[in-house]
Amino acid sequence: MNRAQVSAVIPVHNCERYIEDAIKSVLAQTYPVHEIVVVDDGSTDGTRQVLEPYMGKIRYFHQPQRGVAAARNTGITNASGEFIAFLDADDLWLPEKLQLQMDYLQRHPECGLVYSDMKTFDEHGIIHESVKSWLNMSPPSGWIFKELFRETLFAADSTVFAIRCVKRVGPFDESLAVGEDYLMWLRIARCYPIGYVDAPLTMYRQHSEMTTRRVGKRLQNGLPSEIIVIRNILESYPQVWHELGAATVRRRISRPYYYLACHHLEQGNHRQARTLLTCALRYWPNNWNYQVRFLMTFLTPVQVVAIKNFYHKLLPLFRRLLFA
Repeated sequence: MNRAQVSAVIPVHNCERYIEDAIKSVLAQTYPVHEIVVVDDGSTDGTRQVLEPYMGKIRYFHQPQRGVAAARNTGITNASGEFIAFLDADDLWLPEKLQLQMDYLQRHPECGLVYSDMKTFDEHGIIHESVKSWLNMSPPSGWIFKELFRETLFAADSTVFAIRCVKRVGPFDESLAVGEDYLMWLRIARCYPIGYVDAPLTMYRQHSEMTTRRVGKRLQNGLPSEIIVIRNILESYPQVWHELGAATVRRRISRPYYYLACHHLEQGNHRQARTLLTCALRYWPNNWNYQVRFLMTFLTPVQVVAIKNFYHKLLPLFRRLLFA
């Protein structure tokens, strides 16, 4: 039986430090890829020079910087495989990633996409051997749109998906600086069952220049990026309000405001945190955590730190009394 062809697509922007390791991890797969498509999204560092020794093994495309969504679309447009597997230029695949995921798709041809667990690491070594275990998750499979809408279950690196999915649901939304992958996975999950391989098959690198740290904490058009994704889905599929219930949808809308507010509170930007928490409370007014943090925005950063330190001192005492 002929093996299904997988195109590895690697979007890259100014990643000279890590791109070679990413390429090597693709070449080390026990299920050989059909091709490696590298899309250089306007790099101004030495990325091109690092890739020179691999030009005979990759298909290299350079474009003016347009963002990761556009780079993903360029990769898909130029890929010739039946399946697409993304790898961010600063991350790694473990050797059996494609073998295990393609085996799953062969057993479950009805699935449009399969994802997996992953590890996290930094320059010091492994941080989490399993994100699933760290977050105490029970990753679902099948028709998982409802679960995926409630929370982002997986990263782009952990997926393999059929090119037919993109032909049905459309390309990545290039207006999004971040969250373009989450929007795509939600669209696919509306149309296809999703599979899961219960093994960490991807190494997700933590470092200061990560897009999620640089861009993910910023507002886009005055909104958290995840809010734009959720609004897009609700406009495309208004029946979600009925399927999940208004209370569930409203609480889901509230969380990106809350998480970004917590970031601003930690940074001492209390005015911005208060604005975001006001939005969060509009959608989930009786959430005690939201209420407490909203009140904290009226304190000074020094007062907030003092209260946190006092809380952490008292917490062990409360636990001893509770379990005595």
